[in-house]
Amino acid sequence: MTHDQPVLHAGRRWIVGCLVVLGGVTLFYAGILLGQQHATTAEPAKRAPGMARASTKPLVRNVFSPSVIADPYVLDEQRKVVEALERACEHQRRNCATAHDARAYLDSHR
Repeated sequence: MTHDQPVLHAGRRWIVGCLVVLGGVTLFYAGILLGQQHATTAEPAKRAPGMARASTKPLVRNVFSPSVIADPYVLDEQRKVVEALERACEHQRRNCATAHDARAYLDSHR
């Protein structure tokens, strides 16, 4: 019986190893199925008929654009700065010449 014990011990290792692999594969596929089920049941929020569409402004600059000056994102950011300068000129009477020059520059590049 001394020879049977190492064989049984090795057999148990194989059984436990196979069960661990089978359990891992089962959990993996269960996760995929649950993920798909959750994704397909969630419907996108519908807009009200009179609601305006989302802005088509780009959220970031187009890094592949050959001209940075003509990039819509850059122009939008420059417009925000010009408006801030104009507000400072209006309320604080500061940077009025800079605001005027910036507005002229922005208007010439549209």
